Amino acid sequence: MKSLNKYIWIITVVIGLIACSHESDNTHYPKVILTEAAVKAIRAEQANLPLLKHSIENLQKKVEKEMLKGIDVPTPKDPAGGYTHEQHKQNYINMYGAGVLWQVTGEAHFANYVRDMLLEYAEMYPTLKEHPVKASYAPGRLFWQQLNEAVWLVYVSQAFDCIAGVLTTEQKDTIEKQLLLPYADFLSVENPRVFNRVHNHGVWAAAAVGMAGFAMDNDELVNRAFNGVETGPKGELGAGFLVQLTQLFSPDGYYTEGPYYQRYAMLPYLLFAQAIDNNRPEMRIFEYHDGVLQKAALTTLQLTNTNGQFFPINDALKSMSYMSTSLVHAVDFVYGLDESQKELLSIAREQGEVIICEAGLKVARAIANGESQPFKWESNEYRDGPEGKQGAFGVLRSNTGKNSQTVTMKYASQGMGHGHFDRLTISFYDQGKEILQDYGAARYVNVEYKHGGRYLPENKTWARQTIAHNTLVVDKDSQSEGKVKVASSHHSEPWVFDASKAEVKVMSAKENKAYEGVNMHRTIALLNIPELSNDAIILDLYRVESKRQHKYHLPYYYMGQMMHTNVEYKPETTQLKALGKNDGYQHLWNTGNGIMKAGANRFVWLNDDRFYTLTTEAQLNDKLVFARIGAGDPEFNLRNEPSVIIERGNTANTLFASTIEAHGNKHPVTELVNGLKGNVTDIKTLINNSEYTLVQLFLANKKQVTFAICNTNNDQSITHHLTANGQEYRWTGAYQLFK
Repeated sequence: MKSLNKYIWIITVVIGLIACSHESDNTHYPKVILTEAAVKAIRAEQANLPLLKHSIENLQKKVEKEMLKGIDVPTPKDPAGGYTHEQHKQNYINMYGAGVLWQVTGEAHFANYVRDMLLEYAEMYPTLKEHPVKASYAPGRLFWQQLNEAVWLVYVSQAFDCIAGVLTTEQKDTIEKQLLLPYADFLSVENPRVFNRVHNHGVWAAAAVGMAGFAMDNDELVNRAFNGVETGPKGELGAGFLVQLTQLFSPDGYYTEGPYYQRYAMLPYLLFAQAIDNNRPEMRIFEYHDGVLQKAALTTLQLTNTNGQFFPINDALKSMSYMSTSLVHAVDFVYGLDESQKELLSIAREQGEVIICEAGLKVARAIANGESQPFKWESNEYRDGPEGKQGAFGVLRSNTGKNSQTVTMKYASQGMGHGHFDRLTISFYDQGKEILQDYGAARYVNVEYKHGGRYLPENKTWARQTIAHNTLVVDKDSQSEGKVKVASSHHSEPWVFDASKAEVKVMSAKENKAYEGVNMHRTIALLNIPELSNDAIILDLYRVESKRQHKYHLPYYYMGQMMHTNVEYKPETTQLKALGKNDGYQHLWNTGNGIMKAGANRFVWLNDDRFYTLTTEAQLNDKLVFARIGAGDPEFNLRNEPSVIIERGNTANTLFASTIEAHGNKHPVTELVNGLKGNVTDIKTLINNSEYTLVQLFLANKKQVTFAICNTNNDQSITHHLTANGQEYRWTGAYQLFK
């Protein structure tokens, strides 16, 4: 393929002005995402809107830097992270940016750049066969997988839309007939298995084909995107965009694969929906399915730690946050639909940019007018499944600000192929930092050194296994036999979720099918006891019932450095062995063991300048196992992070009762230490049977609190009456905190 250097480019800029005088038809452009009306308003107002002005200038700086390199359309050959892959990715980013800049600046060299690159692609595309890297169930042509193909067309359809009005009839026909139409056919009628799949790959494909259809005034492509393509002998329609809307989001806007993939899937949903709203407003697409798209965008923001990073459940990478392009679109589009959502403006300010379209204009205008309000992080339960009946994901927060303590629990469905075998797992965050972690995915996206940037083998052998999470492992086996099909056949059962009280917030769920013959019930209570400190106490009650005896492991993956434990242990300092041979245990080094004494056992660690204590009520002969990730890892793909595992053997029915506290600090400059010890001095189970669990906490101020929960009836109107240690306990509802 030919390439233009920067000197030739200067000539092209000059002579390209001629191209801008050729209108190919009377169609009004742009119209897909950016519109004529928005362009006029942006040109008129940008000088007085700092965030919009900055966004345009920043885009122009990036695009012009890339344009100086000339046009490079290489023959595809590399996997993710490789040269050709990254070049085609950069090309669609450049074309999209240049197309937008042509509209808002009127500088012809931007339009000419997009035109010339599209013509090169139109020359090359008909010659392409299947991509040479055979690493996907759905190989592409430009890219190793069709997902990337769809993303390319989503952006390029917008670029084409921006410059179509200055193309000659011949140029327009060439680009449409040799590139865009066959490209859309490849993604849809030639690959119905991917296009009709209820999955984020299917969403991207539908959006790509539909947006290309709007850009080319091709109703057949648009309707294909809405309804899917025909399959089977009777010409049945597959799952198009409208089905995707109803199947992948719950009524609460929770996406079944988790927030990391919700972030990724939100972009095609929102882009295509905006294109539909611009071109077929009569569909009222943002009201479709009870306004699920707006709910989904807001839910995505709520499924973050207060530092903006998404909770890394399932196949997730921890660095991803609401600073991503997807969430910039989400914030802008939702605010554009409802300008009363002033809290979104504070997120937009933090993002530091807006989308250059009508929605971004509204955000920039409101921020310039000083209308932004602080974003509030909420405690909430997000139901899973199309009807909200496939479990849920729970989030408890101590307050609504950035300094809150947050506990999450996953009691949702499997999450399709990206799901992990981790029902009832928890994570803990404090002041924006991860304290008890979810490992997330084993992957280095786009890093060619690491298996071409794809998921690593350890993603299956470690990251998805139950022992890799803060949840119960039975007999050292993973939940649901470690099989996606088995796990997808059932889901957890939400039991209680109540965040309405200042002194105690509760989430509770059951999982009775992850292990045959084993019923699990976990309750997390976030206790606020102001007379002690401003830090919450997390009460973690994990009940297990079985007719047979088992060995139970309950791990806690802590972030930081061990400080102290009152458990006498023997460290392994000269030779390490793995904890097992399969189900993830082959990736854990056994770094020490200790026998726990009956009663309160403590483990203290330091994360940056804060102390944290895990206090556990142990039974006779319980073990505390010290472990570290990294065994069985010849390519050093895994992060070498620590955990402590509570081991209880030869047991049928039992209760793991623990508390987790944040306390004190170690000043980094003065080196003064305060609050070295937590507030929980002891923990005792008063009652634990099939009907009730009562646990008492003894506190540093010599007082006690008792938490009670009914295990058989969660009706909020039922009254309960119990006696324990000579004390009567009466309450109404599923649970109660007695002080």
